[in-house]
Amino acid sequence: MDKYPQARLTRRESLKWLGAIAAGLSVPLIHGRDKKPAPGTDAHWPDLNLQPITVAGYGTDPNMMKPETPWPLTMTAEQRELTSLIADILVPREGDKPSASEVSVTDVVDEWISAPYPSFQSDRVKILSGLAWLDDECMQRFDRKFVAAPAEQQLEIIDDIAWEEARSNPRFARMARVLDGLRRLVMTAYFSSPEGTKDIGYQGNVALAGDYPGPTPEALEHLDAALQELGLTDYAYS
Repeated sequence: MDKYPQARLTRRESLKWLGAIAAGLSVPLIHGRDKKPAPGTDAHWPDLNLQPITVAGYGTDPNMMKPETPWPLTMTAEQRELTSLIADILVPREGDKPSASEVSVTDVVDEWISAPYPSFQSDRVKILSGLAWLDDECMQRFDRKFVAAPAEQQLEIIDDIAWEEARSNPRFARMARVLDGLRRLVMTAYFSSPEGTKDIGYQGNVALAGDYPGPTPEALEHLDAALQELGLTDYAYS
């Protein structure tokens, strides 16, 4: 069985995640103006010839009684495999807690870059270019593609682009921005999943048996302090 299956979520599920995540993230996901690498810096950036996605989106009045998925997913099998690997480096399995790819984060990334809206298409170019950069960088250093490299070689490259100081290094600045955006998308998708919300102890969406017990004493103390600071003690909970 493949380590990274092509898809686990239905399109309806992945689109639901997409909408929820887009509402909580700044769009476009990856900020900063792209600049060509300066000569003499050992910087490189792939020049991808990506065909624009021209299919229609949902429009202003979608039929929610018969939801459709008007655009196709666009990631290749190789791109999905590399995305899954990067996602699992960012959020690895720990004991019984699943990794990012195990909760279908790759499906959400594929949905994100395949959506036909301008901001998502801007992210598409940057993310796919970033994936190609990882392969190019790994070929230059170790003469193999990223997914074929041993873990210590993969982490050597990730460590070079994962930290704040990478943004001031001309060789890695562009890729550091891409990884930062991809990391935010992976983390948001992961902690939006049922497994992720359980991991952080989220208690919502659970029916209470009997009458509502009211806020805890700790919550009331925090609320009263906040109201007092704002001069709104007349509105204290009672």
